[in-house]
Amino acid sequence: MNMLSNEKVNFKSLEENIFKEMMKLGREIIQEELRMLDKLILDYRDKEIFVPKDFQPTTIKTKLGEIPIARRRYKMVVNGKSKMIYLLDELLEINDFGLYSQGIVEMVAREITKKSYRETAKTISEDTDNTISHTAVRNIVLQLGKKIKKIEEEKIRLYEEGKIEGTKEAQYVFCEHDGIYVKKQKSKKHKGKKKFKVKHFKKKKGEKKKNGIELKIAVIHEGKEPRYTNDYKLKNKIIVGTASKAKDLKKIEDAIIGTTYKEYKIKNIVINGDGADWTGNIVEGAKEIFQLDMAHIQKKIYMAVSDEEYLKKMQEIVYTEQAKEIFSLIYNYKVELESDNKLSELEKVKELEEYLRNNEKGLQRYQYKLGYKEEQLEEKKEELPSLGSEESHMYSVCRDRMKKNRTSWSVKGAEALLKVIMNKMNGTIEEIITKKAERKIKEELASRIPEPKVVKKTKENKIVYAGRYEIASNFTGSTKKYIIDLLKGKKCSELMLIN
Repeated sequence: MNMLSNEKVNFKSLEENIFKEMMKLGREIIQEELRMLDKLILDYRDKEIFVPKDFQPTTIKTKLGEIPIARRRYKMVVNGKSKMIYLLDELLEINDFGLYSQGIVEMVAREITKKSYRETAKTISEDTDNTISHTAVRNIVLQLGKKIKKIEEEKIRLYEEGKIEGTKEAQYVFCEHDGIYVKKQKSKKHKGKKKFKVKHFKKKKGEKKKNGIELKIAVIHEGKEPRYTNDYKLKNKIIVGTASKAKDLKKIEDAIIGTTYKEYKIKNIVINGDGADWTGNIVEGAKEIFQLDMAHIQKKIYMAVSDEEYLKKMQEIVYTEQAKEIFSLIYNYKVELESDNKLSELEKVKELEEYLRNNEKGLQRYQYKLGYKEEQLEEKKEELPSLGSEESHMYSVCRDRMKKNRTSWSVKGAEALLKVIMNKMNGTIEEIITKKAERKIKEELASRIPEPKVVKKTKENKIVYAGRYEIASNFTGSTKKYIIDLLKGKKCSELMLIN
């Protein structure tokens, strides 16, 4: 190398130089393409509606770097009011996320599911010839979350009005509920004020955490299907969630099921929950069956019972048709603990009993409620699987990203990121970014609701009576006379044609 130059050259520097040159060339190509598109729009626009006004400069931030462009601004009249519009922006759909390209937004959606705002900004700045701040990343996430929520609300409205429906068929649909608390950001109005020590009290049963935001999710699926040998995965999984109230989750869940499946084909919807008040309270449909999550049952039993014999019996009986017999075992165990004066363990067992009593309707496995016997369950394990995947999905959806490192959230920020993560896992994030989701709704709506027919209106005249002789002309003899008598004095509005 010294024979060619005194300057030290390595492959990394060569790669970086070529990369920068290619980015520069790419920006120039895009600039030229945009100029051509803007000229084509000018030539082929509806000249009666869109009147060219002037050129306005802007900068689009892309994977290739910042691309300055000047596009035409048009004037149009809507309902008697003048409006300015950029037809190039509308054509390329580049105005949904400020001046960031869809490619940058997709990168943000991919990175933010595992990294913080700052780390995501750093990664994008390093991987592209562009610079983006953590504030810009946060704004993109908020805008994306807002867009997802708007699409959800539109689907809920159309579903509740009966204007859209699902096309898939399934006998059983499963919904696994779970919730997790993330730390809530402190209000800005308290900043700078003197801090006082506050005595912390133990959270009472049913009381909400005041310093946390509960994220509620539902994993909707059709059961299990083989993935590898002796390994299964959830079939047609869809994850939905919210940082809002349980009734809002229920609306989203119902709309997803109703716009994915033919509801009249569904025999039952099985809801699996951990026993929190909201997981059971939102079970309301005639086809819905609530089941208490087995992992939570086993954990509660293990934490409360120290006697190995009673522990084994209780853990086994909840899997059987006689699951409610556990209350007899608990009663006998309480008597023994009381006689042995083991009061601390007795309190734990009482808490276990209270937990199970509060969720008694969901104690028996749903398969038995459907009428199946224990010996039938093995051959039905794909169609009627054991449930309890919500914990692992909760970790994948939000616990890993939103609870670690003592991160705190605003309700708005938590809701937005939760929805971005869920749509990323569902494989629908690209549809949201590129407006395919809105187009799908419009296409489905158009296929369900025909265009209204234009009816020519006429002035109301004097009521015209049925021309009984003309109508009866198709008949003869006594039948003709019968028809004339039948139509005598009848108005047109009183007649009915039968095909």
